[in-house]
Amino acid sequence: MLIHKILCLPENENICFVEESFASLKNNTLTLQYLGNIRKDPDALVSGIKDENDNVIGLVLINPESEESESFHAIFTNIISSRPVPNNSSMIFSGIVKDMKLQNSYNTTIREFSEAVYEYFSIELVSRHLCENCHVNKEPYNMVYIESRNARLKGILDKYRLEGSILEICCGNGMSTLPLHNMGYDPLSIDYDKCQICQGLEHSVLDPKRTIVIDATRLSEFFNINSFDTIVGFMLGTIYPFNKSIWEKMMVESVSILKPRGMILLTVNKKEEIEILKNALEINGIRGQLIDNTDSKGIYDQWVYAGTKE
Repeated sequence: MLIHKILCLPENENICFVEESFASLKNNTLTLQYLGNIRKDPDALVSGIKDENDNVIGLVLINPESEESESFHAIFTNIISSRPVPNNSSMIFSGIVKDMKLQNSYNTTIREFSEAVYEYFSIELVSRHLCENCHVNKEPYNMVYIESRNARLKGILDKYRLEGSILEICCGNGMSTLPLHNMGYDPLSIDYDKCQICQGLEHSVLDPKRTIVIDATRLSEFFNINSFDTIVGFMLGTIYPFNKSIWEKMMVESVSILKPRGMILLTVNKKEEIEILKNALEINGIRGQLIDNTDSKGIYDQWVYAGTKE
């Protein structure tokens, strides 16, 4: 894993981020509990992880082997809780860092360490370490990824050039991510459904370093405003009047982290679905067009919206 490279450790070394999921890094409940105890231990062997600005964005504690467990490196970080604005847990973390005498330091960048965090939780998910009593079996590749769908979406993508940093919302199992990768794009892909994400990771369709399980209604809690040049979402839905407030919230959040003049490209199955998304986007400063992409099969990507942030 990338985290092994950052810490200059062989791949067989045990490494553990102490929080139970990526999203839990936002509040760092376990992190602060453990660090409160570690700070009082004069024998604790703690090193720092520094970014390109020489800020400590992580701590590494070496846990020696005991009768109960093998030795491992426990990692604590405020890289998620510090963005876009440091929350209370991030500030407490920073205060604890100032009180600690660090044995050593490892140098990285914010981008590299972020990808190491994404990769770690992706691999933990696929390894079934984040889902208690999971009994979901891996599905055959050809039951999940349909070549005709890839070709149809590629036809849409051929009409638009996706620029710069790309966020793919509601990526599911990566069926839509596959043609993006095939066309040379490297999106950061997110979805709230960890089982779907797990399936995409199992089939190597989703990139562990570029995939996160988070809720698209909370994007501004995890990303700075004006973070992405392009936001895409393919076959979003199903969108009904009774749940449209959730989708409207996703659109508001998407616009907030899209750069000025950035593009948003969405597809759905039904016209009434794309109209809900279009209205939500244009109320929040997107200007674009609704495109009829219907065919005789009437299944995938039937309606398209392409817009630009003013």
